[in-house]
Amino acid sequence: MLKKILLVDDDPGVHVVTVPILTKAGYTVVSAKSGEQGLQLALNERPDLIILDVIMPGIKGRDLCAKIKAYQVLAAIPVVFLTAKDSHDDIQAEQQAGAIAHLTKPVHAGQLIETVKGIIGS
Repeated sequence: MLKKILLVDDDPGVHVVTVPILTKAGYTVVSAKSGEQGLQLALNERPDLIILDVIMPGIKGRDLCAKIKAYQVLAAIPVVFLTAKDSHDDIQAEQQAGAIAHLTKPVHAGQLIETVKGIIGS
């Protein structure tokens, strides 16, 4: 059974680059362009991993992460932030929201796959 990843980012370019990398590595990818859509897909699809951007219209990434962690059925799903924000304070805030890892944009394919495999396997 293929592991499922939910990618939530409002930038279409991120989807164009990231989805093929994850798919080629053997994962199924479900995409959302907003926090609201991401929460709905998380509830409907129950992915093995969620990759979130921080800055999005509507529900921001950290708020979405906290909402995901508040749902008992979603709380155990690991969340990784993929964002251009990479200060120590940003990373700390992501961890406080419930994230397990942080990747900085633009992410290298190898680093992305290594992080994902380290968290959910292949």
